[in-house]
Amino acid sequence: MTSFIALSGLNAAQAELSTTSNNIANVNTLGFRASRAEFSDLFTRSPYVTSRTSSGSGVRVQNIRQSFNQGAVSQTSDTLDLTIQGQGFFTISDAVQNGNLSYTRAGAFGVDENNYLVNSGGGFLQGFPTNVDGSLSDQMEIDRIQVPKTQGDPVQTTQVDLAVSLQFGAAGLGSQDAVPPTGAFDPNDSTTYANMAPINVLNADGNAVPAAVYFIRNQDPSGADPTTTYEMRMVVDGETMTATPDEINFDSDGNPTTPIASMAFSGSSWNLSLDLAETTMTNESFHVESSAHDGQKPRGLSGLEIGDDGLIWASYAGDLSIALGQLAIGNFSNVQGLKNLGQASFAPTNESGDVEYGVAGSDGMGNIESGALELSNVDLTSELVDLITAQRNYQASAKALETSSAMSQTIMNIRG
Repeated sequence: MTSFIALSGLNAAQAELSTTSNNIANVNTLGFRASRAEFSDLFTRSPYVTSRTSSGSGVRVQNIRQSFNQGAVSQTSDTLDLTIQGQGFFTISDAVQNGNLSYTRAGAFGVDENNYLVNSGGGFLQGFPTNVDGSLSDQMEIDRIQVPKTQGDPVQTTQVDLAVSLQFGAAGLGSQDAVPPTGAFDPNDSTTYANMAPINVLNADGNAVPAAVYFIRNQDPSGADPTTTYEMRMVVDGETMTATPDEINFDSDGNPTTPIASMAFSGSSWNLSLDLAETTMTNESFHVESSAHDGQKPRGLSGLEIGDDGLIWASYAGDLSIALGQLAIGNFSNVQGLKNLGQASFAPTNESGDVEYGVAGSDGMGNIESGALELSNVDLTSELVDLITAQRNYQASAKALETSSAMSQTIMNIRG
């Protein structure tokens, strides 16, 4: 009997050593919850045994209890590093079988190839859907949170505003061979036009396409007529388009003889309006004064903020921020009943009770701190002391087992 008691002590000391070693091994694991081994004594319960003369039957591991105290917080510069200051857990959906939920205090998140918020294991961070103003649209359902890289729909260019300064005299002809040119207009033949100005044009997908406006000088000033005349062409994505009207005229001072009307260029794939109202002629070399268009690309993500209430705000190209979702914080009536899944995550059990969801900062839930990570709550000094204690307990139990074995051997050596 004594040998079994000593053996139970060895097993208990081994369990304490294992628990302490696991705590020490995870001292740098984000969100890790330290554990401690709890023991209870074994005592023979029989109506025929007097408890006053019974010494007990050993020890057993009663429970491995985890500590859910707040761990130390480390400040970072990453918006998606999150800490819960207070009670609650982040809710994570399984990356392989979407829908299996787990709960963790480890708040190192990033984005995947589809711009969903995920942890290092690929699990999806869950939240409540919101309206763009941040109000909750549905607090009964939770889902993955996506941070789109762009916002808004693309707009195809329909209007181009261009202001250029054309040059007087032969120097302003560029490579054009004559006035008017001897050959038909060809964007690949610089002898068929005087000047060219690249312009920005977006297609229906919001992508830029090559485009330019060409100036063909058709008339130089003379004694009878001091007017300089240019004919316009536009080439967009390889397609040459003509306009109505297609000419602009300048007097001897370089001013339009009449206000330059908007030109409507049309082709098989494009219809564009060109405004040259600010165009003039000077003695300076040809140059573009200004260029603008009305096409729009989807606005790119310019900033991301997460409030202490877990609301995720994104701003796009300087526009006002819009809400993308609000973190779903889970809590349990008995956190000690949670099942440890590894990777600093837990699953509910009958003992823990069902999860209760809420938003950060309300209903007893902790606040969210962005740009910070909760470290392990392991107290390394205490663990080292526990390690020494467990070692001594193991040695003492081993000594008891050795003594019991020696006593048994003594009895075996008795001769009649």
